Amino acid sequence: MHKHIFVATDGSESAERAVALGAELAATFEIPLTIGHVLRFGRLPKELARMAEAEHIIDTVQKASNITLGLPAGPRDSDLFSSSHMSSDIVQGITLVGEEIISRAANRAKELGAKTIATMMVSDDPADGILEMAEEAGADMIVMGHRGLGRVRYLLAGSVAQKVNNHAECTVVTVR
Repeated sequence: MHKHIFVATDGSESAERAVALGAELAATFEIPLTIGHVLRFGRLPKELARMAEAEHIIDTVQKASNITLGLPAGPRDSDLFSSSHMSSDIVQGITLVGEEIISRAANRAKELGAKTIATMMVSDDPADGILEMAEEAGADMIVMGHRGLGRVRYLLAGSVAQKVNNHAECTVVTVR
């Protein structure tokens, strides 16, 4: 029987499915749920910047804060997440985007019946950050999404889900 569930989210569709599963399990078994997000201050994939834009996360952050991320109108590249543009506003913006992702996930978990919900964020390698937060939370189960990266990309870069699965000292559930 599990006593604490940790869900990793980056705001993607597969992460949203992981949040839903983690929340449903936490609600069913009346156990605590911790939702974590890994902040990435280096170069991020363009799809993450586009996902943040598509979900209006960047606009929400800019409206809710006194910072201007200085992004041009229209489709945005991954400049926000580029290490060559790391002003204090950009660092704050990335942090606020992470907080928005966590907030949305926690609200969704509440809607699905999870009673005890905590949130965490770290800045780290994604797999290392997930493992660190899960351990700090005292989780005995990690639930995370799986991005269907192609075989070639998997062989070159490795998979966050695979790394977590290989190094976790607890049960890991990967949601597709």
